[in-house]
Amino acid sequence: MENELEERSSLESILEYARIILRWAWLILLVALIAGFISYFLANQQPRVYQAKTLVMVSGGSSSAVDSYTSSYLGIQLASTYTRTMLTQPVIDAVSSELGFKVNAGQITVTQIENSQLINITVTDLDPNRAALIANTLVTVFADQIQKEQTSRYTELLQGLESELAATDAQIQEITLKLADLEVTLSNEFVEPDPQDLANQSQLEVNLSQLRSSRSYLYSSYQSIKLAEAQSTSTIIQKDPAVPNLSPIQPQPMRSAMLSAVVGAMLVAGLVFLVTLLQDQVRDPDEFPKRWGIPVLGQISKFNSNGSAIITQSQPRSPDAEAFRALRTNLKFSKIDTPIKTVLITSPSPADGKSTIAANLATVIAQNEQDVILIDADLRRPSLHKIFKVSNRLGLSDYFIRSTEKLSGLVKKANTDRLRLITSGNLPPNPSELLGSKKMIEMLNLLEKRVDMMIIDSPPVLVVTDATVLASRMDGVILVVDTKKTKRSAVKHAVEQLHQVNAHIIGVVLNNAKTKRSQYYHSRNYYTKPKEKIDHGQPAPVEPAELVADVDNGAETLEKRNSG
Repeated sequence: MENELEERSSLESILEYARIILRWAWLILLVALIAGFISYFLANQQPRVYQAKTLVMVSGGSSSAVDSYTSSYLGIQLASTYTRTMLTQPVIDAVSSELGFKVNAGQITVTQIENSQLINITVTDLDPNRAALIANTLVTVFADQIQKEQTSRYTELLQGLESELAATDAQIQEITLKLADLEVTLSNEFVEPDPQDLANQSQLEVNLSQLRSSRSYLYSSYQSIKLAEAQSTSTIIQKDPAVPNLSPIQPQPMRSAMLSAVVGAMLVAGLVFLVTLLQDQVRDPDEFPKRWGIPVLGQISKFNSNGSAIITQSQPRSPDAEAFRALRTNLKFSKIDTPIKTVLITSPSPADGKSTIAANLATVIAQNEQDVILIDADLRRPSLHKIFKVSNRLGLSDYFIRSTEKLSGLVKKANTDRLRLITSGNLPPNPSELLGSKKMIEMLNLLEKRVDMMIIDSPPVLVVTDATVLASRMDGVILVVDTKKTKRSAVKHAVEQLHQVNAHIIGVVLNNAKTKRSQYYHSRNYYTKPKEKIDHGQPAPVEPAELVADVDNGAETLEKRNSG
């Protein structure tokens, strides 16, 4: 059961959101169209920006099959490094110098394709040809700088080794010539060899051997450095040169218009939901039966009373008076098997207009030739004596301090035949205790037997407990809700409190409702233009003698009339 209630609640929430969107769809659509049009117009005025792209690959420098993995790994690391160094100011200045115009680093984007030796270079410019030229020139200039930097690291070492090799070669050549001369001298048969020449020859041969060994080492070092230079030198290869793209990347008026329209619609929708959430008034009559299972008995619009709050008596032909007669009919048919005789009228919050509703409802019921007594049980802020313009010197509170149960002087005559009124009287310090007392129940039982309808105006449910004290004793409770003031949370808590005391909520009356004339079945002119008198079920102006005496004699006369 709880799951069904949760699903129903979720569905109702979704439907509520849908109703809000549909209600304000015209505003959302209007703002979306305006935002889209403005965005399209402004975007269309912006200068066109073009984009050119080029793709380059970084090689690690190793060309042997054994070192292919090392070369690839080195290329990936170098690509990451070059991505960060390609837009340094010396490179940008060199590109500007090469092209002959100023190039800004902000118009160039360099990104490495993840885990690869590839680098994407993107250039934006107001001229498509210039964008492509900048991209291609950047690759050329950067590759040249990298080549020069790598070459400069080995030049000094190679030059030193070349110098040493040249010096060694000169020494070897010199010793070789000396040995050649000694060999000629020593080979003469007619001259006895000089021991000194033999010693010199031996020494020169030793020196020549050492020089040749040194040269071999120097040459090996030279070759090693040359090989290292070849293996460590990276190369930048332009795989996909940049070409001019004549389609601008921005502005895109249509895309901007669509995006602005969507954003505008979302902002307005959010604002509508926010305002609806903050207001939280119950304005849709369908919410009551769907949310709380309570029918709507009537909808009363804000009417012009012309100095009298009882419009059913001062303007009986008005559409507003007809709305109260419709409320009377709905109340009559709300319970067919056991007719309702005692009705408590209350509201969730103050200033919902419950007293005005009670006064007009009692009036139209009395106009339907029924004996009605209206009791002001709001012993904190009473208002019925002001609405009917009668004295409040004696009233309901005075009944509790009397030694007898007689109502002499408490029941007052109203401006409508067959309608009697008991005002609040002096305000007591303990209203809840009095309304829940045994004497109050006895008075209600006494009056219920002697009238056709008893209507009690009580304080708001959420303010004090007075209404809940009486609610369970009544045949039914009418909840008055101001559509412009009462919050959903207030209605929810009021209904919960009334259900806790097992009160029978007959229905809701929407006060200050935004109603249409069609709800009254006729236009306003129908009620105001006819010259001949129309019978609306008004009672005769002359009141029976028994009821007139009722005002002075109270319960004794009521008992006499009832027994007769």
